[in-house]
Amino acid sequence: MEQMRATARGEFREQVRGKQTPGTAQGRAGSRGRSARLATAALLSSLLLPACSGPESAEAPATCETPAGARTLDVDHGDSPETPWPKPDGEELLVYFETSGLSERYARMVEEAAGIWSGSPCLNAVAVPACPAEGNCVAVEEEYSGGGRNTDGEFTGWDSGGVREGGRITLYTRLLDETSDNGALATVVHELGHALGLVHRKDGSDVMNAFTDDGTDPVPDSTNFYNLAVIYDADA
Repeated sequence: MEQMRATARGEFREQVRGKQTPGTAQGRAGSRGRSARLATAALLSSLLLPACSGPESAEAPATCETPAGARTLDVDHGDSPETPWPKPDGEELLVYFETSGLSERYARMVEEAAGIWSGSPCLNAVAVPACPAEGNCVAVEEEYSGGGRNTDGEFTGWDSGGVREGGRITLYTRLLDETSDNGALATVVHELGHALGLVHRKDGSDVMNAFTDDGTDPVPDSTNFYNLAVIYDADA
């Protein structure tokens, strides 16, 4: 993962994310005391565990609005930051993903991934052969990537004045060609997520976690869509 004027990131394939005395008053009293303490401990555990275990989560919003002071959830704060695209107030953000440099397999996956992310009320992601002039554009390319590089995808963003101006996704086919359609689609969805402004999630099972494999669900969970609303809600 490089830190440069344009943010570059690489994604990596996961290789293998006193003793009781029955019949006496003392024995029965001791048993009741221990039972009460155990019951109290169990109750405290049941109350505390939901608050301190598991990833932060949220429902997907129906509109691109979040409460004042809302923050993104379950994000890896050690990850390189991403920059949002400029979004017109009251309008959906429109981002094009150019697929002319892709083979049929990966062009199809970019189209599917764009449709998945377009489930957000904040944006419309569109796969096109060539981006229109002046449009928000991310070029998607494929490269073999030899030399033992263990990377299956990488996004590089070009930013200026605190907003995103463009970007490039590189799909590394040395690994992806040997990956199932499900695993390859998860990689494509992941890289489009970065292009749209999302950073890595801490939840090891989520498609925006730093590690994905053939078993990763390529459909983002509701927290990813909530995080997009936090990023693009001008009043948040």
